[in-house]
Amino acid sequence: MGIMRESWQNLIDLIIRPNATFTRLKSKPKWGVAFLVFCVLVVLLAWMVFPFTQRFLNPRYASSLANLKLLGSTKIASMALVAVSGIILGVLCAVGFSIILTAVSRVFKVNEALKFKHICAAWWHTILINPFIFFINMAFLPVFRSVEDVETLIDLRIIPGIHMLVPFVENLYLLMFLSFVDLLGIWNIFVLTVAVATLAEISKAKACLTAVIIWLLRVGIDVVFQVSSVS
Repeated sequence: MGIMRESWQNLIDLIIRPNATFTRLKSKPKWGVAFLVFCVLVVLLAWMVFPFTQRFLNPRYASSLANLKLLGSTKIASMALVAVSGIILGVLCAVGFSIILTAVSRVFKVNEALKFKHICAAWWHTILINPFIFFINMAFLPVFRSVEDVETLIDLRIIPGIHMLVPFVENLYLLMFLSFVDLLGIWNIFVLTVAVATLAEISKAKACLTAVIIWLLRVGIDVVFQVSSVS
């Protein structure tokens, strides 16, 4: 029970005191609750986004939905497909990036006590910020736009980002990438910086640079996944 309570405290502190979260993960790298919350958020977002994306869903997904009619309805099938795809992608990224970052820490001789389990635990906690930000976007979406107003994926981005400053850009991949550069994106980088500085025991400047690189890679993967699902 104590471990479970500490895991939930890690999630709370992730928002208000990220340093406390990663200090505890440094000694007790637990990620089960974080992974569970990630899965729940992905399922919720799949349900929330369906009314706005069903009109421009990729034909490949549409055909997959036709084969999933046994689930009872197109909406449930769509939610299941998007949710499962998002969770699988999350797991692959968590394992892949944790292996790569563990190898990099060994090559550069960064904190020999830092192991795969610490990086994986930190990954599952910091990655929660991504669906949380998207959740905020979707929460405000019905306030500013109706279903009929959403014609492309970029229309789902309500939080002001750099993409709003370049109306002449038409490339959806680039627009989606620029839409992630906003105040919440800066918060994301800040939390990543705290995680790297705490676990790797390096200077804040190096931790910030590492955090930016990780964030850029994460955003790139998110953009490719989201855009490819509708184009």
